[in-house]
Amino acid sequence: MTAAPPPRSPSSVGDALRVAILSVGDELLAGDILDTNMHGLANELAARGHRLVGTACVGDDLDAIVSALRRAAEDADVLLVTGGLGPTRDDLTRDGVAAAFGLALEERADYLAQAQGSNAVLTEGARLQATFPAGATVLENARGTAPGFLVEGAVDGRALRVACFPGVPSELRPMARALLDGLGPGARAATRKLRCCGATESEVGAVLAGVMDRARAGCLVGVTASKGILTVSVRGDDARAVDATLEEARALLGDTVFGEGDDTHPAAVVRLLAERGLVVTTAESCTGGLVAGAITSVPGSSEVLREAVVTYSNEAKTARLGVPEALLAEHGAVSEPVAAAMAEGARARSGADVALSVSGIAGPGGGTPDKPVGTVVFGLADAAGTVTRTFRWRGGRDELRTRSVTVSLELLRRRLLGAARDRLP
Repeated sequence: MTAAPPPRSPSSVGDALRVAILSVGDELLAGDILDTNMHGLANELAARGHRLVGTACVGDDLDAIVSALRRAAEDADVLLVTGGLGPTRDDLTRDGVAAAFGLALEERADYLAQAQGSNAVLTEGARLQATFPAGATVLENARGTAPGFLVEGAVDGRALRVACFPGVPSELRPMARALLDGLGPGARAATRKLRCCGATESEVGAVLAGVMDRARAGCLVGVTASKGILTVSVRGDDARAVDATLEEARALLGDTVFGEGDDTHPAAVVRLLAERGLVVTTAESCTGGLVAGAITSVPGSSEVLREAVVTYSNEAKTARLGVPEALLAEHGAVSEPVAAAMAEGARARSGADVALSVSGIAGPGGGTPDKPVGTVVFGLADAAGTVTRTFRWRGGRDELRTRSVTVSLELLRRRLLGAARDRLP
């Protein structure tokens, strides 16, 4: 049996470790695969109260790996390394760690059988995976043939612990969790998040300028944007200061806030519909059912969604929604009059309380000088009447379609709230 990682000293329990993450692999630098390991490790560290001080990615290059370890020793207590532990000669993580610590590499006979697996012949690759820096603690890999290892010592005179894991996510995750559990908990910094829509990142930044002054608030406030959704994060060691800052931010942001924590935009819309006892239907063209898909991703959405219709062709818009052929001929499918007719037809034929429609030119072809690629028109019909909106965006097809889902749901959310369109209070 391999010994567990050494426990932290009692004096350090409850202190946040400074941790860096290093991803190794030419395939990462080439963009052939997405580095999901970094994101997963960052979440594991945050959950345990440790501080991520930096991330880096290098190729399968010995000098680059050694240089990255030396840089990490300047800022971090612990370095988590992913990748470069495979059975081929371009897997150089073990060599880089040994060189940085000034250690020899040694073959461990007790790991040869595991590395060999079901192969009848002991290969050079198996020997490589059973080789570790001298004195390293081996980290068991129950899901693969490449064990990890932990080395503690000094790099350029600075104390550093380096834990190395295989790059395969399904193998890394349980190994990393076991190691981090062995290191113990850190300081439990408080973190809270607001989820917003209906304003730009710059607008939110301007409204929260005073709150984002760390010297005044006593905590760190940040704003990130993704696919039309804004997340306002408040972090700090004093939970009361974090709570107070979050509530101040909530008051300033008003009805742009749709949730907190990991709440989603579709979930907020479904919740509002359920609270008001309303049922929605959708009539989609360029989004191909993505709006309805977002709604049905929420548990309980069957109580608020009546039906969804995808009318991609003009003929379908007329046959399924009753959009007049003359209207299509005069204004074109991507127009506010047609979006209004789509929403009104969907509401009338389904018996729903409210209907959403969307029609656009997602590209890459199909645009005209008057209606370029990226033109998307939205409609909403309910008992109070019909509203339409037109947007023109830049971006690829997938980006435009995803953004259209967010805008369609936000149009509905703000209609249900009786809120002003796309404006902060």
